[in-house]
Amino acid sequence: MRPDEPIAVIGLACRFPGVDGPEELNRLLRSGQTGIRDIPPDRWALWGLSEDLSSREGFPVMRAGTLDDIAFFDRRPFRISANEAPLIDPQQRLALETSWHALEDAGFSPACLEDAPIGVFMGAGSSDYALRMAQAGISGAGNPHCANGAQNAAISGRISYCLGLTGPSLTIDTACSSGAAAVALAGDNLRLGHCDVALAGGVNALLSVEPFRALSGMSVLSAKGETRSFDATASGFVRSEGCGVLVLKRLSCALAAGDRIHAVLPGWAMGQDGRSNGLSAPSRRAQARVILQAVEAAGLTPTDIGAIEAHGSATVLGDTIEISALADVFGDRVDTKVVVGSVKATLGHLEAAAGVAGLIKAILMVRDGFMPRQPCFATPSPRINWDEVPFEIVRDQRVWPGPRRVMGVNSFGMSGLNAHILVSNADMSLHRALPAGGRHLFLLSAASPDSLRTRISQLLETLRAPGADLGKIALATRRRWVGLSYRSGFVAASLEEAQEALTRSLASPSPGPVAPAAEIALNIPSDRADLHRVLQQVWPRYALGLSQAAVPDPGTRPETMEDAVLALHLAGATLCLDAISPSAAGGADLPGYPFDRQRHWFDAVRPARAPRG
Repeated sequence: MRPDEPIAVIGLACRFPGVDGPEELNRLLRSGQTGIRDIPPDRWALWGLSEDLSSREGFPVMRAGTLDDIAFFDRRPFRISANEAPLIDPQQRLALETSWHALEDAGFSPACLEDAPIGVFMGAGSSDYALRMAQAGISGAGNPHCANGAQNAAISGRISYCLGLTGPSLTIDTACSSGAAAVALAGDNLRLGHCDVALAGGVNALLSVEPFRALSGMSVLSAKGETRSFDATASGFVRSEGCGVLVLKRLSCALAAGDRIHAVLPGWAMGQDGRSNGLSAPSRRAQARVILQAVEAAGLTPTDIGAIEAHGSATVLGDTIEISALADVFGDRVDTKVVVGSVKATLGHLEAAAGVAGLIKAILMVRDGFMPRQPCFATPSPRINWDEVPFEIVRDQRVWPGPRRVMGVNSFGMSGLNAHILVSNADMSLHRALPAGGRHLFLLSAASPDSLRTRISQLLETLRAPGADLGKIALATRRRWVGLSYRSGFVAASLEEAQEALTRSLASPSPGPVAPAAEIALNIPSDRADLHRVLQQVWPRYALGLSQAAVPDPGTRPETMEDAVLALHLAGATLCLDAISPSAAGGADLPGYPFDRQRHWFDAVRPARAPRG
């Protein structure tokens, strides 16, 4: 392992205001719109404020970047009990579901990762839910779930526990730079060999009114309900919530495995302000230092970088100092200007998840070759001498041509921790092609009947899309959609045959759950040594010489590898599909797991009784 080896981003997932997934974020960025909205009635109610407007008098804002159904969660894929789920901070729940989607995007079945050396690095800072439960009189007295449900350390720990991951597991709190710091630490751990794959990201949830009031007292919240980064009318940011997760791997390992690579992280750096004008005051010198360290660590020069995803806090002091720090690094450029933007204008300030939101935006830009228009921007800030700095804010979306596209991502924390991460596009020409033709095996699973039916519908819609690749999609289902207790599957040689099989499944009653099987026997002819050999690789428990058939129709004799593996899957076997399913090989875009969310909130929990006497 090289100590300076670039890191590949092989999986992406996010849930941000107005956005459920990276492709929806891509569309939002290209539209020039924002995910900010008026605070909806159900969120006021969740905060304990009634519909009576008088209860909101003096509240500093009327707009925020809120998610729908923050109180809802699908506990079943993670094997969490109905008693425990209401006591788990929604930040943990968001991180669990987003990590699941990121792992699927990376070509993994999250239900089949027991003992995998995968690290988890999550940025988080809010303790709103713990505060709300304490105010409601819910304590750990007599309730063993409270402590882990409320502490931020369990955000990363619960992901590792629920998925059986054995790599390092850390929750990082550096305030607004937490998510970027988590990605940098994940990259360090990959380079040191402490894990082979890493989940890295950040999460934030707006569950209490108190932080709004505290930040209002610091005069950093936008009175206009817009985050107008670098604009003349900037007056602060809009608070937002959400979660973003990356799946990371050493570049050499990703290339060897044939993984789909969204982007490459060639270098990064972190550093503290040290003694400055105040703990939360930004430091121009410290920001410039960490940016230059990251550029040098990536083996690049400032002239290699075409765009900067800025912290862009939309405060008078913050924006001016950030541009000044960037000018200290890029000031010698005379040929072309560096494009500067901030995802905060689109999504608001995601606080602990802000850095990873900016990083995902940068990944989409270098991957797809575009520079989006900056929303909430009309007149450049007069406090910045734009004629003397080599930067511009994009007013109209433009194409970003190749062959190489490199961005820097700034993320600065109120704690004084600054992070800068370099992002570049990947060489997609190295992907291996899949063999065409033949019969293709599709495997599906879910944790509930409703989710399985939704998953079948997702697959049917995917196969009906123009340009659908039967082989790639079948491979993706085998690698990403197995391991849960409600199962379906089929073998098809054409798109039409696959669509017919799915249509029949939707018209049939949902199958019941299958238990993990210790022994399954298939009625396979003894002279099919080739088939027996493959099945022993796919399912180590497979035994020769037994005659009981574990297939829906006991009279069926599996004649092909696809039929036999399908029978094992439907019977409850936990399969090792690497023998018949090459790596992602460029990957196929499939929808994420359809979580069947139910409401789980602390108001369903009885408060602890006060001790007598």
